Amino acid sequence: MASEPPAIYCIDTSALIDLRRRYPRKVFGALWTKVEELIAAGRLIAPREVLRELERGDDEMYQWAKKHRAMFVDLDHDQQTLLKGILAAFPSWVDTATDRPVADPMVVALARSRTLADAGASRIVVSHEILGGKGATKIPNVCQQYGIEHMQLVELFEKEDWSFPRA
Repeated sequence: MASEPPAIYCIDTSALIDLRRRYPRKVFGALWTKVEELIAAGRLIAPREVLRELERGDDEMYQWAKKHRAMFVDLDHDQQTLLKGILAAFPSWVDTATDRPVADPMVVALARSRTLADAGASRIVVSHEILGGKGATKIPNVCQQYGIEHMQLVELFEKEDWSFPRA
C-alpha cells in the first residue's frame, strides 16, 4: 500500500509573523530549523505577495524571509484564474482602492491550484486566523467554502509531529 504524499503548506503572512512573535528563534532554534527544512523540501510555500506584505514591516521576519526566497512563488495563469473566481465570490475581501499588498486571497488560490493539479498530496493553508461567523470573509471561511484544509501554525507543528525533548 502506497503511503500518502507529504502535505504542502501554503502559509500566510499572519502565520509567519506569529512564528516570529510566539516562537523567537533564540529560544526555539530547533523549531526554526524544522521550518527551514520544510522550505528546502518545497513543502512550505507562499505567494510572492506574502513577501511584499512582510517587506512593509522591514523587520527581522522580512530579513529572514528574504534569505528563504525559494518559498515565495509567482502566481501562474491557473492561479490567477482561480484568484479571479475567489475575488468574484468574495468581492468585499480586498479593498481595490488601496495599493497595499494583500496576500490572503492569493494564499487560498495557490493552495487551491496546487490541490487541483495534484490530487495526491493535500495542500493546507496555514494562517493565524480563526473561523469567523456566518458570512465572514476570513481565510478559514474561504478555505471552508472551497474544501481546503486550514490550520494555525501550532497545528502544523502537531501534524508534522515535531516534538522536542525537554532539557
